[in-house]
Amino acid sequence: MITKEIIKELEKEFPKNLAEEWDNVGLLVGDNKREIKKIQISLDATEVAIDNAIKNSVDMIVTHHPMIFKGVKSIDNSTILGRKIIKLIENRINLYTLHTNLDSAFNGLNDYILKQLGIKESKIIDENINGLNCGIGRIYRLEKEISILEYINFLKEKLEIENVRVVGDVRKNIKKIALVNGSGMSYWRKVKKLDVDLFITGDIGYHEALDAKENNLSLIDIGHFESEKCFVKLLKTYFEKMDIDVIIYNDGPVFKNY
Repeated sequence: MITKEIIKELEKEFPKNLAEEWDNVGLLVGDNKREIKKIQISLDATEVAIDNAIKNSVDMIVTHHPMIFKGVKSIDNSTILGRKIIKLIENRINLYTLHTNLDSAFNGLNDYILKQLGIKESKIIDENINGLNCGIGRIYRLEKEISILEYINFLKEKLEIENVRVVGDVRKNIKKIALVNGSGMSYWRKVKKLDVDLFITGDIGYHEALDAKENNLSLIDIGHFESEKCFVKLLKTYFEKMDIDVIIYNDGPVFKNY
């Protein structure tokens, strides 16, 4: 299948115009006319992930996080980014990224996570004007109140997470929950105004956590990598429909718990 045909199919489901203004999505390295027989899905295009793609004769890497965010002034072997770009070009491997457009899309990453949690109905936290039922984050209600501690154990099981960080009293009962995959603490004030009992996201910093705590908003930090690693499972289903050979490789998580 030709690269541009694969991109066309992906962007029917996850249009580029759903991406946030600061984001960088789409074909970042490569040739849109290249034939693709084998794809590697990885959360990040680390050098280790690229080496794995080379080893396995992959034609295209699809990532969630963009390898290139800002303008590149030079490409040479003296930098990690330069080495990675050179390896991709020399080995004729395309690099394509679906990031906040995938997060926002209807049946994208936010909705996929909710399916993992058995949630059937939800509302969008920050609606995207470029798509129906699209936007960052989801708010949902449980059928009955449970304690934060009980819900932590449920999250760890369903999302296959070993550890979480918590702000607030784990004995507190909750029912209305907000969730933003990845790094979502920029939304905490908005979800607080929406009167949620618990906010789940990743990458929570100390001062953000302190502010939320003093405003009586309970938080669970499930980790950035951990909240998005299911990206590979979601994308795999689409590529299998295209009859393309798919491998999954995640070079992570970055943080280790001891």
